[in-house]
Amino acid sequence: WAIEQSQFDDFSETELNGEGVRVCMVDTGIDLSHPAFANLEVTFKDMIGNSNSPVDYGYVAHGTLMAGILVSGDHQLGIAPNITLAVVAALGADDENLNSGSEDTVASAILWCQDEFQAHIISLSLGGEQQVQMQTEGSSVSAVRRAVDSGIFVVAAAGNDGGVDDDGLVSVPGNVPRVITVGASTQEQTVWTNSSAGSQTFSDGTLRQHPHLKPEVIAPGENIISTGAGDKWYSSSGTSDSTVFVTGALSLILEAYPQFKATSDSNGECIDLVKNSLKDTSLKYQLNVEHDDRWGYGQLQAFDWYQDLALKSTLC
Repeated sequence: WAIEQSQFDDFSETELNGEGVRVCMVDTGIDLSHPAFANLEVTFKDMIGNSNSPVDYGYVAHGTLMAGILVSGDHQLGIAPNITLAVVAALGADDENLNSGSEDTVASAILWCQDEFQAHIISLSLGGEQQVQMQTEGSSVSAVRRAVDSGIFVVAAAGNDGGVDDDGLVSVPGNVPRVITVGASTQEQTVWTNSSAGSQTFSDGTLRQHPHLKPEVIAPGENIISTGAGDKWYSSSGTSDSTVFVTGALSLILEAYPQFKATSDSNGECIDLVKNSLKDTSLKYQLNVEHDDRWGYGQLQAFDWYQDLALKSTLC
């Protein structure tokens, strides 16, 4: 249902698969023992331990789950299986069965993605079941601002504190304006119960401006089937999963329109153009407003986004 809801099945005749797009995932690592990763080549960076080989330090192999949505090569195929993938292990399981780490480690991982791996997209499924105490203007935000202002796309989870306990803020660093911040949708085309709402006011009282209202979009995030540790397939729910669907859509778009990729002269203006297109093409199902604090601009419509950008690809 997730593939159909987000229009990924409409890409079947385009032959787009993410070729030539460099994606860096900051998570708990990756377990390559799963058969769906049999032919996968990954650049791995360990910031939790000192392993030279890929490993997943997470509770229920969180990073492996996220990677499978994107690059699985068996059974349930990934959205963009031919990307050039790097995985940075920056979080690990703690005694409360959550994935935790330090903000400075996450910031270092983001800087590595930009400076060492030279990513086109940095995917941050950090807003779900994790305990990294991020500050609204802390080191992770500084690292993300540096990336997006250099033209590198950053896609981040809105967070899983929706419902009665929602603090009305998306998770950091999804609060950074040029980041694409993603909430979770359900099979019934509603917002997942625990998907975090966003505030459209900065701490100094100024208002956010289009196309950077938070969250920007919702994407499939309930009962998503993906790769687990070993030879297992797991079901998971959360804005972490949703983030990867948007990362996958953006990977196909950057393959089709490489002029949107960051260069040494980029300043973030192409990100603004791509985000305006996302705003205009998201499905505003049951919405009577342009933006909603939980829905964002609407549901991800990946193929409409891709087609709309064909008309704007000469602007970058």
